[in-house]
Amino acid sequence: MKKKLFLILEIITFLLLSALFGYLNASKFNLTDYEVTYLDIKDETVPESFIGKSIIFISDLEYGTFFDKTRLELFKRKINNFKADVIIFGGDMFDREFVPISEDVTLLTDLLSGLEADLGKFAIMGDFDQITDRRKALVSKILYDSNFELLDGNPIQLHNNSSQQMNLIGINYSEDTTDLSGTYSNVQPEDYTITVIHGAAMADILPIKISDLTLSGHAHHCQVNFPFLIEDSFTQTGGYSTGKYKTNNTFLYVSRGIGTTIRDYRFFNDPEILFITFKQK
Repeated sequence: MKKKLFLILEIITFLLLSALFGYLNASKFNLTDYEVTYLDIKDETVPESFIGKSIIFISDLEYGTFFDKTRLELFKRKINNFKADVIIFGGDMFDREFVPISEDVTLLTDLLSGLEADLGKFAIMGDFDQITDRRKALVSKILYDSNFELLDGNPIQLHNNSSQQMNLIGINYSEDTTDLSGTYSNVQPEDYTITVIHGAAMADILPIKISDLTLSGHAHHCQVNFPFLIEDSFTQTGGYSTGKYKTNNTFLYVSRGIGTTIRDYRFFNDPEILFITFKQK
């Protein structure tokens, strides 16, 4: 009987300690354990002048409610260790309900201004960036003051000391968009084209055989994920969770994002910085 009692106590103790570790990991450690995902792109349509060039993609800072000054500093130390030729921000500068003050604006402007990219820095608007006209104007100003070019559906051409070009298209978040054919009307299918969207569901309505690489954020990989169990769906995923997908003839990558919203947890789900390098096929 004593052996059985000790066994039961050991099991209960193990479960309690596991639960405590899981809580601390999800609510403390994982939140600033910024994971760098390295993605090599090998595509015969990538211009020769871009072979070896790189892109950093970050999304969903959600600064304010949970992602505070301390976490921002830790993130700054992490991302400053990387040098890319292009930097892309995928939307959601602030958390939805957060009301920023001038100090917050200064901190974010300093962070984004400090990021260097020889071929340019670009951004789109997420849903939280557009909740009011005032919020949209504030985010636009931070991006402008940080030397980010705000993409709004108009294709731009990237060049690297060559006449060869790569198309970059950024589309601000919208739940009402059903047709994007006009956005790509002047894009040649034979050119390599990168599309940046905030909600991955928009990938399903991209014109076929136009966008070679599509980057998205928004869903945070639902923040809380238990292996072999249904994901916690307190954020909309649009049918996509995280990582690589092939949809509508485009290669889609959905980032887990940086910050948190609604609840300050990340379980089996580290915040993510995506580092893309174009390689010779």
